Amino acid sequence: MIPNRLCILFMDKKSLLIGVICICIAFGLMLKHNSQLRQNIVIPQIDSISEIKNSTADENPLADNIIPHSFEEIGTEIQETSKEKENNHLFENQQFVTLENDAIRVRFSTIGAGIQSVELKKYPAIRNEEKLFVFNENMPLPALVLAFGSVSKLLLANYEIYAHTPQSVTFRKIMKNGIIIEREYRLSTTDIPYVIASSQRFINQTNKNYDLDSVFVDLGSFPATPSDVMGDYLNFGYYDGNKAHFIKVNDFRAKSGFFGLGKMTAKNQISGEDKIVWGSVKNQFFAGVFTPKTPGCGFVAMPKEVFDSSSNTTNESVLGSIKLPVGRIDAGNTKIIEADFYVGPKDYVLLDRLGKDQDLVMQFGIFGFVSKLLLLLMKGIYTVIGNWGMTIIILTLIVKLLLWPLTTAQVRSSRKMSKLQAPLKKIKEKYRDSPQKLQSETLKLFRDNRVNPAAGCLPVFIQIPIFLGLYFMLRTTAEMRFASFLWIPDLSLPDTICKIGALPINILPLVMGASMVWQMNVMPSPSIDGTQKWVFKLMPVICLFFCYNFPSALVLYWTVQNLLTIAQQIILNRKNDDALLIEDLEINLKKKKELGGKNVRA
Repeated sequence: MIPNRLCILFMDKKSLLIGVICICIAFGLMLKHNSQLRQNIVIPQIDSISEIKNSTADENPLADNIIPHSFEEIGTEIQETSKEKENNHLFENQQFVTLENDAIRVRFSTIGAGIQSVELKKYPAIRNEEKLFVFNENMPLPALVLAFGSVSKLLLANYEIYAHTPQSVTFRKIMKNGIIIEREYRLSTTDIPYVIASSQRFINQTNKNYDLDSVFVDLGSFPATPSDVMGDYLNFGYYDGNKAHFIKVNDFRAKSGFFGLGKMTAKNQISGEDKIVWGSVKNQFFAGVFTPKTPGCGFVAMPKEVFDSSSNTTNESVLGSIKLPVGRIDAGNTKIIEADFYVGPKDYVLLDRLGKDQDLVMQFGIFGFVSKLLLLLMKGIYTVIGNWGMTIIILTLIVKLLLWPLTTAQVRSSRKMSKLQAPLKKIKEKYRDSPQKLQSETLKLFRDNRVNPAAGCLPVFIQIPIFLGLYFMLRTTAEMRFASFLWIPDLSLPDTICKIGALPINILPLVMGASMVWQMNVMPSPSIDGTQKWVFKLMPVICLFFCYNFPSALVLYWTVQNLLTIAQQIILNRKNDDALLIEDLEINLKKKKELGGKNVRA
């Protein structure tokens, strides 16, 4: 009985509810994803690291080789002390080793035995230019540099190149106390060419037992992308085995809150102790995912400004480090930490093959299962079509065809409801003081006229997950980056053709708004009051405002969806006129029979 009551209420106020639902969805998405540029935002930077306390070799076997640095100090002109002179000499003796396959070119540094940069051979940094997209570009430190005890205690020793083959390299450092650190890297030989396998070996050749406790691994950094100016996808993340957590630039900023509620001070770092199945740094289209064979036990995330050479701008980013347990190394024994580091596009299929839910890096949201299905369907279509714009159009057509039966039922129900407005009004006036009688008579009217109120509810609730799933899928997959269609150079960005002052002129959202007006003119609707009429009139304007700076891929989907709905509506209107006439005759014949053959007015 309760569902029937809800559907009666929905059908009675259907137009208003649909408008409110769409407005709420659009407002919620645009609140997070609008493309208005941020100005005058001050990001707290990492404080200078204080002097490390002296310790004996038994307390910290690497103490003599730890060189403290803040990220700001490295590569800047500062007054030299004896320690800083030593550091400058260290970087002067830096050497590089390069490994590559068909997908990536990895440049390793002997400083910290880390990854200086990774060039993605299939992904240009700028559309129609030869320069490649580079992970960790313009960062002062290599990625995967180790720190002991805390993220500030970086081991920036100059390793020796111990072994080198076309697909692997091993770095070695013999510490003063006899501990040997070997760091080996190997490029993947599997069907996932973006994986860099690593092995950290801590070899104790002494006659003493040492407890190294834990080690931090810095994951490097990605630059921001123009289409993610709010920084929703520029973050550090980790997976604890049950849920993926992501820390954005916004999480470090001071917040005034709402009338004091939720007020927060600025933070220099965010850290925690947790199970770390994998950790990630990423932007909108690319990710670095570090997956240790043995889970980590903590993390540290920090804000950082990073220079992007492709746009000659300085953007905000988030640096992250994972804490890995090392523990006790007895005399003559070795501890090994193995891990895989994926550096490449946010490709759902490839990330899913990594085997430990790394695909959660995609951040598909609450309707992730819908995003995954739509993405796999799009990839299948693209292999045949070869154009992402046409792929979106065909995908929209397929979705429309799948929902055709439900939409047909919705349209027929709407047309029937339009015819029942007068009887419904009489019933409401007659039984206004008797809610139970009003409900029973309303249900009887629906039953006698073969009207199913649920037919108008279901299509709306099905299309919302599809729309949201498609939104997050199109916004974060690398396939949309630099994909062109007609006059649109990049489907991941608005289709701006020019600017009038500071106002961008985007054509596709205007077409979408016009299609919404047309769609509302052909859709059947019951009689509505003045408030509902205003909602209908304002809907195209509101949606145009919210979606004006959406990625072109999503606006293309919505526009084609509107045009197909208009075509479907015209077809159904013609068919339903005849179908409803026949159904009315059947209903009248049934009533006539029940009344003993008396004439019944249609």
